[in-house]
Amino acid sequence: MHDDVRRLLRVVPDPLLRHLMYRRRFGRWGNFSSPSRFSEFLVRRLLQDRDDRFAWTCDKLRMKAFAARRCPNLMVPQTLWHGRDVSELPVSELPERWVLKPNHSSKRVFMGDRSTTTDELHEATAGWLKVYDRHAVGEWAYGEAERTLIVEQHLGGGNSIDDFKFFVFHGRALLIEHMSGRFTDDDGERFYTRDWRSLDISNCGPLHPPGPAPEGLEEMIAAAEELGRDFDFMRVDLYQVDGRIWFGELTPYPSGGMDPFEPESFDILLGAWWAGVDDVPTIARDLVDDGVLTGGGGRL
Repeated sequence: MHDDVRRLLRVVPDPLLRHLMYRRRFGRWGNFSSPSRFSEFLVRRLLQDRDDRFAWTCDKLRMKAFAARRCPNLMVPQTLWHGRDVSELPVSELPERWVLKPNHSSKRVFMGDRSTTTDELHEATAGWLKVYDRHAVGEWAYGEAERTLIVEQHLGGGNSIDDFKFFVFHGRALLIEHMSGRFTDDDGERFYTRDWRSLDISNCGPLHPPGPAPEGLEEMIAAAEELGRDFDFMRVDLYQVDGRIWFGELTPYPSGGMDPFEPESFDILLGAWWAGVDDVPTIARDLVDDGVLTGGGGRL
């Protein structure tokens, strides 16, 4: 986001800005005071939820410490360095491959190795220590995170690894998003039920064909539910590498509530899960008729 645009946004109240953003993205006005859609619940969280339980959920260092305490058997990527000045990063003392990220924002990653130069680091991280743009449009918890840089161990031996995102509602993982080919030209997604039935839905990403269930799926579900049990909704991101399950991150604001689901009825269904409603909303009956859902009040 350009600095001039950021300065203009500071004078626009978050509720008005979010209403306009939602209208532009979804083609309709959102109901954030009495939400029924998943996207509306997310925006209400952005605008209203300032609970201390969320204050640390966008801070990578704190969420990793939480994961290590809550799930001792879960692998947590080691923090090899953290600081604000990449000139102080001891590249020669790091492993052959490593990953540099900002602690307080997302979707910014630099893959480094022992040949990485200080000039490359400065160029790659330019602007990373500024206030995160998402905080500028209401994603409060990002503003509570420590603004620093962190270096983590590189997982997967240099190969792209699969990312499993668990949508946990009231302590139960009801939806799994499998992201493959991350940071490559073959990036794609596929959604599954908790028993790994493929779903014909999308969330604005390119769709990959269905694939086999990952090794350790039950263990991943158990870990995701343990990490997300304190919240009415939390997305828990995990990796599976060489038979071992790794913590990725917690995501309280997936895509800032701005990525529509297709079909639209799925947004309604996820909203019902967030609200704790057992009955499937009428508008989501097409999912039931198509055999996407099983019994138990429309639970996947």
